[in-house]
Amino acid sequence: MDCLTQTCGLAASGSSPQLFIQLIQTLLMSQCGLGGTEEYPRDRTSEILETLGESFDFIIVGGGSAGSVLAARLSEKPDWKVLLIEVGTYPSVMSDVPGMVLALQGSEEDYAYQVEPQSNFCLGMIDKRCKWTKGKVLGGSSAINAMLYVHGNNRDYDSWAIESQGWEYEAILPYLKKSVNYPREDIQKFGDKYFGNDGPIDVRRFNYTDSTFQDVYLKAVSEKGLPVLDAFNMDRFVGFGKAHGTVENGRRQNVARAFLSPAKDRKNLFVMTSARVDQILIEGNRASGVKVTLKDGKTVDLRTRKEIVLSAGSIASPQLLMLSGIGPKDDLEALGIKCKADLPVGKNLQDHLAWLGLQLEFPNGLGQTQTKPPFNVLDEAYKYLIHRKGEFSNVGGVDLLGFVNVGDPESAYPDLQFHHVYVPKGYVFKVDAMLAAFSVDESLTEGLKKASLDSDIVYVIPTLLNSKSVGELTLRSKSPGDQVKIFANYLTDEEDTKTMLKAVEFIKSLLDADTFKRLGVKLRNFGIPGCKDFKFDSPEYWECNIRHTAGTLYHPVGTVRMGSPVNPKSVVDSTLKVLGIEGLRVADASIMPVITSGNPHAATLMIAEKGADLIKHQWGFKDEL
Repeated sequence: MDCLTQTCGLAASGSSPQLFIQLIQTLLMSQCGLGGTEEYPRDRTSEILETLGESFDFIIVGGGSAGSVLAARLSEKPDWKVLLIEVGTYPSVMSDVPGMVLALQGSEEDYAYQVEPQSNFCLGMIDKRCKWTKGKVLGGSSAINAMLYVHGNNRDYDSWAIESQGWEYEAILPYLKKSVNYPREDIQKFGDKYFGNDGPIDVRRFNYTDSTFQDVYLKAVSEKGLPVLDAFNMDRFVGFGKAHGTVENGRRQNVARAFLSPAKDRKNLFVMTSARVDQILIEGNRASGVKVTLKDGKTVDLRTRKEIVLSAGSIASPQLLMLSGIGPKDDLEALGIKCKADLPVGKNLQDHLAWLGLQLEFPNGLGQTQTKPPFNVLDEAYKYLIHRKGEFSNVGGVDLLGFVNVGDPESAYPDLQFHHVYVPKGYVFKVDAMLAAFSVDESLTEGLKKASLDSDIVYVIPTLLNSKSVGELTLRSKSPGDQVKIFANYLTDEEDTKTMLKAVEFIKSLLDADTFKRLGVKLRNFGIPGCKDFKFDSPEYWECNIRHTAGTLYHPVGTVRMGSPVNPKSVVDSTLKVLGIEGLRVADASIMPVITSGNPHAATLMIAEKGADLIKHQWGFKDEL
């Protein structure tokens, strides 16, 4: 029975067709436009278990952003039998709603990793530990992230190509375009050099009912002589503007829906959900299969004829490599794991450090003719379900981005990215959701909530793009069910702290804009118990603030570094093959030698697209590159 039939049946069964019943019917009908498991390939675990003696051409570990792309692209070849294994299940209806992005963190769709406590950062978080969100569902983090689609810049990718030919910007630009479908009007306005319009995943603007905050902010930016860009992802890398996102008509476009839904009826595509890969089976120096634990606890071995591709992300991919004996020899042997390839797996961990402790207070509001009405969840739900507009259709202003270079204002390349979160007066629930998402300790939450009761607040979130501090992750044990140890090592290099502190001076310069002056905008001192010994607005206060309120932007990369085989820091080569092991590749954000200067989701899709073509090329399809 389809959704419309069920809805009409519910309405018809009532005693009278009252307006209330009609409203509920309309809401239910509109909800049919949101996600359901029928959109995705069905779970074929039972079918696979019935034919355990058979092998697959390709086994892809991880059904997130990269894995979904790879499974769709490789199964385009009907003679190839492709298996995709995902430890999570299917995305929830809630994940379709952009405004629920923070509520998804800590849910069953999130791994909710915790960083190991260290002495100089995350001091204002619960147990002094930052929480790292990662999608545990088909579509991976694309099903729970903020949906921003940002390329980074040419310098990022050209630096990769110093050791890995074929990864320079001009070579990977076609792959950045291949996945996406921009609106035709954007192609007409901006051209097709940087924008694609025939890929599976929709890239659009967010559906804003009221963009007053963004418009006011951009006006102030313009008054200060800073570039206001019509669009990112072109040939200008410094400036402010509204980013595109993987969203269409107010609905999230996760990568599993975009890539796997069109492929769901392919007989050669096999999907297993609720299945954890515990080990790569290696015979001699060749990867021959994987050991999988199913949801009932049963363990099975699955074999491959051609290749295994790890696309489990920057945390799970290195974890699986190390559990399989591929990693730092001394570390593995200390846990009783036989080393089969001594490689620096888990090193080179990079992330974007985001600082939550800078708030702009708008005591006079944003200058509207009337005060924004209090949030009513039922009203907003109606707006969203019927019109795909309102608070639930957007991400609270996060798509207003700024890229600046605070170290060298004349540079064409940024060193900081600014995100923004707008909290209208009285919208304490938004503060609650954000603080919970970042695992902020209750010692800080009172002051932050009070700020949102007093006036409109904008969280200006400086984000360090090219951190000099590098972390690592290691195994906690040789049990696949144990989370790894994550050592983020934020702010261990003094230059990173200096760069973040320069963000304060930059924001102060913006406050001199006439628009902000008329609105009485000022920096808010919300009170940090650990910083009470320092005068507000002193350099000592701001550094203390950073060490208490800065944390992850959920962008870990680099732990299975791509590079030259002769470089002792490399784990995979330029074709994404694991060094010293045949039949094994890694294709996800973990292979990045250097993190991109912007949200890395677009780059992750590109890696998967190029990885799929590299595989096709090796196995006889020479026109794929």
